[in-house]
Amino acid sequence: MARAPAADTRPTVAIDGVTELRYPVSRGSAIAFAWSSAQGAYQAVCHLAALREPDALIMHQALPGLRPVLHRAGTRPALIYVCHSLAHEEFLSRNASDAEGITTLAYTGHALVRRSLERFIVRRCNCVVVLSDFMKQRVMQAHGVSADRIRIIPGAADLDRFYPVLDRAAARSRVALPADRILLFTVRNLVSRMGLEALVTAIAALQGEFPGLLLLIGGEGPLRATLEAQILERGLKDRVRLLGFIAEKELPLYYQAADLVLMPTKALEGFGLVTVEALACGAPVLGTPVGAIPEILTQVDPVLVAEGSDAPALARAIGTLLRRFRAEPGLRQRLATIGRRLAETQYNWPRHVERLEAVLQGSLDERQSHPCDHPT
Repeated sequence: MARAPAADTRPTVAIDGVTELRYPVSRGSAIAFAWSSAQGAYQAVCHLAALREPDALIMHQALPGLRPVLHRAGTRPALIYVCHSLAHEEFLSRNASDAEGITTLAYTGHALVRRSLERFIVRRCNCVVVLSDFMKQRVMQAHGVSADRIRIIPGAADLDRFYPVLDRAAARSRVALPADRILLFTVRNLVSRMGLEALVTAIAALQGEFPGLLLLIGGEGPLRATLEAQILERGLKDRVRLLGFIAEKELPLYYQAADLVLMPTKALEGFGLVTVEALACGAPVLGTPVGAIPEILTQVDPVLVAEGSDAPALARAIGTLLRRFRAEPGLRQRLATIGRRLAETQYNWPRHVERLEAVLQGSLDERQSHPCDHPT
């Protein structure tokens, strides 16, 4: 089940053989949106329950789960909350408050409501699923959930779509990229927390030593105009390209074509799907010591984690790695091999589904063994 997009109000949609039930929401105001989301999700759950009572309800957001949580009775369904990032932290990172008085008060209140609602939901679920140990610690700290009720199920890459190639030049040719440049690639929402401004500054610092350097930034977002101005101001039109939205079918080609993929995040990286997709494609990934990034990259090699997320730290880390690639011809391939092996053993969909099935079965067993218990 999901909210119906504003541009597509069809009540049901078939996606790869799975029927998605969509409920309409009102986008006229924040209050109308909240009420219609809670009500719509509940009605959708009731509709499904009339056909067949579900064994488990998995929620990815707090608001749609409110009424199902409030109205659950007996042992079913088991309730599982998947926390990708804390709701209030995500809101604060996406919505900067630069006003005063009542606007600032409303902004702070909005974040507090999101935090309180999510806490209410997670404390009443049988289990909370997170994608990393970093997020496990954040849920424990923010919502007071005990460690034994949290399960880590890392994100996954489709290994049939994301895979290494022997000929990187051919991959570059397919997406019209130069064969003679050092290609750095990142794909991000263009928002402040992604660290892209610091990355552009780092490229400016490195261009003298690495004249063939070319940074490719995929993605869209409100920071685009700022990045465009920064690129012009620093004279980097031949060093940095903003690619805009990258189609799903082309994304693996960019990973395969890159000499190095970058994760310059400066805040809130609850997992980092880009990281495991790139590793699956045999591309080394260098990232900042933020959120869950080090959890993944230190399994490949600690050299892939920068000392910080500011421009000097990024410049040092990128420069050091490129120099080592130049001095040690086999290093890049060694990192690529280890990264692909990690994706094959840990970050793939069969492994993800196996872990999810174990969580579902455990939650069902718990509800049946303790029908009167109600997590708080």
